[in-house]
Parts: sequence; C-alpha cells; structure tokens
Amino acid sequence: MRLSLLLILLSSAHGQLIPDSLLRQILGRISVEHALKHTAAVASYPRYANSQAFFDAAEYTAREARALGLDNVRIERFPSPRPLWDALDGSLEMLEPEARLLASLPDNRLLVPQGAGDCEVSAELTADPGAAAGRILLTPDNPTASTGAAALLSYAANRFFGRPAPPAAVSWGRAAPDTCALMISPEQGEHLRSLLAENRTVRLRLRLRVKRTEPGAIGMVMGEIPGAVKDQDVVIVSHLDEPGTNDNASGSGTLLEILRVAKTLPAPRRAIRFWWSTEIRSEQEYFRLHPEEAKKMLLAVNLDQAGGDRGALNHLVVIFGPGWLPSYADDLVENLAEYMQERYAQPEHQPDPLFCSPSGSRQPMHIAYWPYAPLSDHIAFQAKQVGVPAISLAVPSLHVIHTSLDTLDRLDPTWIKRSALMTLAPALWIANAQEKEAQDLLDYVFRRAVLRLARAADVNAQLQIELQRLESVRAIAPVSTEAFRQKLTAIAASL
Repeated sequence: MRLSLLLILLSSAHGQLIPDSLLRQILGRISVEHALKHTAAVASYPRYANSQAFFDAAEYTAREARALGLDNVRIERFPSPRPLWDALDGSLEMLEPEARLLASLPDNRLLVPQGAGDCEVSAELTADPGAAAGRILLTPDNPTASTGAAALLSYAANRFFGRPAPPAAVSWGRAAPDTCALMISPEQGEHLRSLLAENRTVRLRLRLRVKRTEPGAIGMVMGEIPGAVKDQDVVIVSHLDEPGTNDNASGSGTLLEILRVAKTLPAPRRAIRFWWSTEIRSEQEYFRLHPEEAKKMLLAVNLDQAGGDRGALNHLVVIFGPGWLPSYADDLVENLAEYMQERYAQPEHQPDPLFCSPSGSRQPMHIAYWPYAPLSDHIAFQAKQVGVPAISLAVPSLHVIHTSLDTLDRLDPTWIKRSALMTLAPALWIANAQEKEAQDLLDYVFRRAVLRLARAADVNAQLQIELQRLESVRAIAPVSTEAFRQKLTAIAASL
C-alpha cells in the first residue's frame, strides 16, 4: 500500500520546467504573418532533393537568415551520384476523342515525376500492359518499371499509415531515370479508364522537358547564434527539401520566424545552431565528415510540418527517442506539451487567445505521442554512432502529404504559432540552462521514471533505461544523480 501511494504521489506531480513567463514572452513575439510569408516563398520552389530548385530555396533561406542576424551563414554541399534534376516544362493533352489540355506545369507542379526524362510522345492510350508497345500505358503504379510502352501515365496515389490521398490529388511520383512519364490524379485516371472501358479510342500527347546539371549535390543551410559556453550547442533543424507546403515549407519558413524571435531575446549562454537540411541525408553526411561535431551538441529539436490542415482536427505529434538513446529530451518536451494543453488549450475548452492566431482555428491542444519511428531528421542525430538527444515535432496533414493538395491555403495559422513555440521554448531553455534547471529537470525525469517503472512489463530492463536517462541530464550541468539512482533501484526491487 505504501509503495502504491508513493507511486501515485511521484507520478502525479507535474513540476512545470519552462517558466510561463518565457512561454508568454515567446508567444507574444511570434509573427504568424512572417512565418507564412517565408513559407510561401520557400514553397514557390519545387525543392526536390538533388535539384537546383533546392539550392535556389537554400539561397533564399540563407539570405533571409543573414538579414535576421544569424552568424556564419553558409550553404554546405555534399556530393550526390546523380546530376541535379529539375522539371522545366510539361503538359498532357487529349487529342481524341476531343482536343483539350488535361494538365500542365506549373498549374500541376507534380505533373512531372522526379527523375523523368525529356520526351514528346503522341500515341494511343491503353490500360493493358500486354498491349503497351508503342502506346501510352495508363497505370495505377508509380512509373518506375520498364514496360516497353512509349510513355507512362500514372495515377498512383500515396498512402501514409494506410490513409489514401483524396481522388483529386496528384501524388508526388518517382520515375525510373529518363522515363517518359507524367502523373495525374486517381480521379483523372479513372475517367480515362472509363473511356477505354467504353471501347473509345483515346489519343494523348505527353510533353516534358527537364534539366540535368553536373555535379549532383544535396545541401544544407547552416548558421548559429553564438553563446559564451562552448561545445554544448543546441541545434534547431527543419528539412528544406520536398515539394510540398506543410511538408515542409512550413517548417522551414517557421524556422526563419523562430530565428527572428530568438534574436529579439537576450543572447543564449550556449550557441543555437539553425539548420535547413536535405531531410536526414545532409545531416548524415555532415556527421560522417565531421564526427567530432556530435560531441559538441546537447540537444537537437526537429520541426517537420508546422501548419497542419485548416479544415481538419490537428494534433501535435511528438516522436520519442529510440531505446538505445534514453535521454531527458522525451520528458522535457512532454512536460511542455502537457503544460501548454492544460494551461492554454484544454480539450473541450476555449483556448487562450495568446495560443491562437487571429486568422487561425480555435482548436484545443491535441497531442499524439509516437514511439520512435525513422520518419524525419531526428534519426540522423539519434543514430548510434552520433548519439545526440533529439526532440521531433510535427503537425502533419497526412491525407494530403506528398500531393498537389498540400498547399498554402490549407495551413492553420494557429498551429504555425504553436509549432514555433514548441520548437523554440525547449531549445532556448536548454541553451540557457544552469545547475538549477538541470536539478529541476533531473527531479522531473526521476518522477517520470518511477511511473514508467510501475508500468513496465520488464522492470529490470526498464530500470537500466531509466538510469541512463537520469545520467543524460549531467551533460547540461554536473548534478549528482546518486540519490535518485538509489531510490529508483529500490523502487524497482519493490516492484
């Protein structure tokens, strides 16, 4: 009974870590308008990895970051085995049974699948792979396989976690190198199939023009706000590539606004690095070339999709760290998320206006905690050979991700504001943390550890994880963990 009461007392105490005064200060300074302006600018570039458009967006980002006062701004390039690829022009015309334009760039920016080659083909359409020779093959698959067709017309639909894209959405396609191929929506594909099912002759003309530039490269925009404490840096990262708006022009644009807000606050004790990446790959290359840099980092905070969907019920997704890297990061972000929900936007309550945008929704703060998943830039930091604790955040729009419907008008300005707060606050708190903050964090990690032990199927295995998590706090300041280790071990033995 005494042990049960102890567990209840330990696990129920909240112990807010990041002061409300700092949170309100940040919220009062965030300009959603600035974030959306940058998001729109970034989204105007079709930012495929290994493309000139990516580097054009990187130039914009670097220019804006310098204007906002970021130090040592540069664009790092890492070699890629394939040349840069950019779609310049593309169109799909129906010749029979009636003459009309079906799709074109730039109206359908995903019309040309990534990797496709120059071509112009006028031919009859078929949906039968066995009759594809000399014809345009209509297919529900991505245009990656060799079929013998003169060209491929794909109406493939992306699915994320089993959720199909809307029928009117054109999905981001990938073609086998130099394939003559275009992408249309499932709705368009089914219409063409219905014409073929009526035994009508359908003739189309596909035109596409692309540019390849040697040498190929991926890249990353980098800069920092310097701090007096050396080699204990915090990194805030958002991937700049991918041709969508929420994914992830919103994260990259919001990161520029986060930078602006950070520059209005007192200089941090520790440096804060700002990275706009080629998702996962550029960080992996950076750490491969500079493995010593990982030892200079306390924490990474990743923002991948900041704006959600204005017409949907949005959730802040928090992806926890992997089992091989237990750290304080999970508890720090959960502490903040739970506080913001309880204090500013409880479910079924009217949210605090400070935690909303006047032009956005009045949604409560719904939170989804996901176990570790290799889905975004956090995995480059948390890799076993790198070992940097990371917080990974997203307000996803999974039903339109990687489709033509991932557009600026769908973003919810309220969630842009919340994403900026949830990204900057933990980064700034760790950047300024001293022994008192480390002690408060250690105490909170201990109490959360007790709760996890009480729920664990294998208490001894969980104990080892929690002991490592306690030790991770010592990277911030040399606090003693011994008393907490002893208590935790005793509780585990009682369980």
